[in-house]
Amino acid sequence: MIHRTWRHQPALVPARYLPGGDLAADLAAGAGPVAKARVLLVAAAGLRLAPLYVAAVAGISIGIDEFAGPQARTRIVAANSTNVANLEQHRVWTLFTSAFVLGGGIEPVQVVLLLLLTGAAELVWGRRRLAEVFLLTHVIASCLVYAVLQAGLRHGWTGQEVARAADVGTSYGAHAVAAALACSLPVRARRVLVPAVLVLVVLPFADARTFTSLGHLLSTLIGLLAGWQLRHRPLAGRLRRPGVQRTDRPALYIFGTPQQAHDALVFVLHLREQQRIRLDDAVVAWSDAPGPGAGRPYRMHELQTRDLGVLDGALAGGAWGIVIGTLAGWPVAGLVAGAAVAAAVAGVHDTGLSDAVVERAARSVPAGRAVLVLLTAPADQPRIAAVLSRAGGIPLSPAE
Repeated sequence: MIHRTWRHQPALVPARYLPGGDLAADLAAGAGPVAKARVLLVAAAGLRLAPLYVAAVAGISIGIDEFAGPQARTRIVAANSTNVANLEQHRVWTLFTSAFVLGGGIEPVQVVLLLLLTGAAELVWGRRRLAEVFLLTHVIASCLVYAVLQAGLRHGWTGQEVARAADVGTSYGAHAVAAALACSLPVRARRVLVPAVLVLVVLPFADARTFTSLGHLLSTLIGLLAGWQLRHRPLAGRLRRPGVQRTDRPALYIFGTPQQAHDALVFVLHLREQQRIRLDDAVVAWSDAPGPGAGRPYRMHELQTRDLGVLDGALAGGAWGIVIGTLAGWPVAGLVAGAAVAAAVAGVHDTGLSDAVVERAARSVPAGRAVLVLLTAPADQPRIAAVLSRAGGIPLSPAE
């Protein structure tokens, strides 16, 4: 009898993969404040998306104030708000344009804080992840607020004036980025920052319970889930490139302990972060030897970086479901249907390395040892082999 577990065992105590780990290592290696500041300045010189977005928001706001005036701002805000009136009329562009329009004039402090927050996220995650967390959370949180307000209007829980209330700005995305950034940092920082970002949204919601405070709370919770995903499933949600197929022969490396294999996996993930290799999937697998008699069954343990579980699928499916449901006018139905369908698909569909390949790899090594299974481009395998051999990894042919 074979039992599987997807949880970390007690031996794997260090932090999991952290996006931006290379920047953290460079900062730790800096001798003194001046050297650390130089590392940050060099890294900040490569920022592109964060300053571009902040400049767009500031430019639009200044342009409205200088050339259009207060009345035009009121009309622009109304036309781009993600409120019930607009979304029931299928004005779906408001889900995106609302992130670029401010309800009031631009404030220098607001611009600086937004630039620092998004800039830090881009340094740690990269441009693609920043865009995904900020924009997708802004859209999803807006749809969730719309669903709540729609239900409130139908059941008489709230006044009709809320249907045309202004709902624009950068706050949903900013709260999500702050929460995801807090959750994706090392353990010591997370212990302080995660409770802090929760307190900053829970207290205003408990005090006022407006749809804006609800949106901030929802976007923060979504951001925490995104930060968790960045650390635990770093390859999830990435499309496979044509150069690497499921039928390709994976690269296998044996390590003395699961902890050593885990550390090697983190190193390989950072190589991919540096764009030095192409990596489509990576799994650490190990097994327990069956004990005497039937009291202790054979167990195989896996640490996945790509394949989504049922809960992961339900969260992702629910997020996309509520967006699609909002476009159709039935956000709650879309949320439920999307979560159910995606959870069912995730439960039966293997998106990464096949379970059969991973199980054979785990069975091929002695109990107590671990195997790192990598699906990568053949041209990158010699470089990976040279790096992992120095880390104590022993190459193993898939046929062995």
